[in-house]
Amino acid sequence: MALPYTFQIRSLNEFGAEFQYAVLRTELSRVKPEIINTQMRQKPHIGINGGFFAADNGYNNPPTGLNSISYWYNDSVRYAYNGTSNEQVSRKTFVSYVDSTNRVRGTHIYAGNLNAVLANYPTARAVIGGTDYNESSWSGKFAYLIPSYNIANWRTVLAWDNTYAYMIVTANRAVNIPTLKRHMETLGYNPVNSIILDGSGSTTMRVAVNDKVEYYGSPTSNRYIANMVRVHGIDWFG
Repeated sequence: MALPYTFQIRSLNEFGAEFQYAVLRTELSRVKPEIINTQMRQKPHIGINGGFFAADNGYNNPPTGLNSISYWYNDSVRYAYNGTSNEQVSRKTFVSYVDSTNRVRGTHIYAGNLNAVLANYPTARAVIGGTDYNESSWSGKFAYLIPSYNIANWRTVLAWDNTYAYMIVTANRAVNIPTLKRHMETLGYNPVNSIILDGSGSTTMRVAVNDKVEYYGSPTSNRYIANMVRVHGIDWFG
């Protein structure tokens, strides 16, 4: 069976250290956010952890609320805000949409709520709230939701080009945001065409490699998370 994704570990060496990134590539049309409110191990989906969320009851229980837009055009379950309905934050948000030639494209917009996104992209298929690499985006009202800018931590990135999306997690060591941006550029991903998703202990990739399910990212892959970004059209049990 031909899989609708490819997987590889990409490595680079810097200052005498090796940095590894797990990269799952799929077509833009297959990038699907899904609210799960459980461990990724409890789902058969292939993909990475998604946007930011509140964990008032700790990370061994279902999350208490999302804090990033999660929308798929064919799902009735969605979350409509970056932040909360009462305290929205304009953050960098991924959008896949159908263009005038009926081709799925990827782009980004800064928005605080789903309505603002759909007003600009009425043919949106997927909308996923994240953030960018600018230091100013890592402060303010909801800064506590995001691993800090200058401290090394596990990281999750969604990048894209004209054809594919790249679901990326740090695979062997933690990095800070300036280092993450530099590494994305070195590996050939344009930071403009990418968003940073939740990180720290939430960073997880679930992927089938050689008919076996593997996990990459943070050592705490049993964490309960609010949503994930999955490859639409495939489930892999086991």
